[in-house]
Amino acid sequence: MGKVHLNLQEPIAPVPGKYPVWSSHPSELFADLKDGIVGASASPTLLTNALYEYVMEKKLKNIRVYQHLPLGDLAYLRDDARGHFKLSTSYSSKNCRDAVNDGRADFIPIQMSELPLLYRNKHVEIEYALVMLSPPDKHGFCTLGSAIGSARSAIQNAKRIIGQINPLAPVTYGDSTVHISRLDFLFHGHQPLSEMPIPSANETEQKIAAIIADNLVDDGATIQLGFGRIPYEVTYRLRSHKDLGVHAEIIADGIIDLVNLGVITNRLKPVQRGRIVTSYCIGTQRVFDFVNENPQVSLNDIAWVNSTEIIAQNPKVTTVNTCFEMDLTGQSVADGIGETIYTGVGGQLDFTRAASVSEDGQGRPIITMCSKNSSGESSIVPVLRQGSAVVATRAHVHYVVTEYGIAYLFGKSLRQRAHALIQIAHPDFR
Repeated sequence: MGKVHLNLQEPIAPVPGKYPVWSSHPSELFADLKDGIVGASASPTLLTNALYEYVMEKKLKNIRVYQHLPLGDLAYLRDDARGHFKLSTSYSSKNCRDAVNDGRADFIPIQMSELPLLYRNKHVEIEYALVMLSPPDKHGFCTLGSAIGSARSAIQNAKRIIGQINPLAPVTYGDSTVHISRLDFLFHGHQPLSEMPIPSANETEQKIAAIIADNLVDDGATIQLGFGRIPYEVTYRLRSHKDLGVHAEIIADGIIDLVNLGVITNRLKPVQRGRIVTSYCIGTQRVFDFVNENPQVSLNDIAWVNSTEIIAQNPKVTTVNTCFEMDLTGQSVADGIGETIYTGVGGQLDFTRAASVSEDGQGRPIITMCSKNSSGESSIVPVLRQGSAVVATRAHVHYVVTEYGIAYLFGKSLRQRAHALIQIAHPDFR
């Protein structure tokens, strides 16, 4: 546990005698920008738009941007930006999915827990770090708002740090604090946060959520619910549970009602007892309002949040993640379909492994999917389609849930796994 903490090595104390320059002129902010420069961005849209305008005006080429959860309008992916910018990302969100799949952006398959290592271990040497911050308090401390992720490691390792001060960014606690003396430039940008409302679950997804909530989530469990309709629907099915805790890479709107109802108390988990532990808040304005100045929520560096050793200390670790396709041996395809990349590796393996080795031996790693995909094809297949990438291996997958029930795969032979998965496949394909 100590080693995981010490690896962060993030200073928060002010730097004596150092003050950032306030500027609204891209020519000042990006004066040292040259062809081929590498930068890391944490979704400060107005700042990245200023970068786009400067690069286009100066006709710079091959500016590489690392952005691991791209949200909002990405000006540097517009058609006229070809040859000027290249995005590298570990998550193919809706606003960059076409770019990832047509070659304008590069996809990095990586565990979320390892994202900060890209910068800390100098695998990627970044010149610029662009971050969104809440306004400084009377002591000069800002916060990273609704998303920490790998931003702290970018701040620590970049040669130039530019902060967009956004009055609409929530003030958050945990690893979120940054003193303005750690920054080189400040840019005032009033920017509504990018919302990602989750569509309502369909009838099939509701059945799956009910199976999970009624059979696999115990009172007192520490839960991680991945991002998507099924995990989100599970939150609605947990309203009669007691003393749940939350330790998850992402939280969304669904947990708010469980907190207000007294279902989520976090009182039984030893890791930051009494607090929701997370690294990203994604959803609507409701979740941003919930985390604002809320000491119940602790936003932390993703290397720590997704550390198997840290997660496993919690009681009854129960993780719910989705996949697109699974073969009859239990291999989980969760970042794309065939050769098309739809999402990312995310934290599925981090949390699946943590639940498997939880210290109390009561963890439940759950992978879920509808038995049919949107094209009417079986999601459980004899052999994965060409190009499909395995995120959680058959050695990691324990519980698999469709609307037809639960398959428990741990310790089973290949033949036994196939039999168990066939029982929860759609009857049309059994």
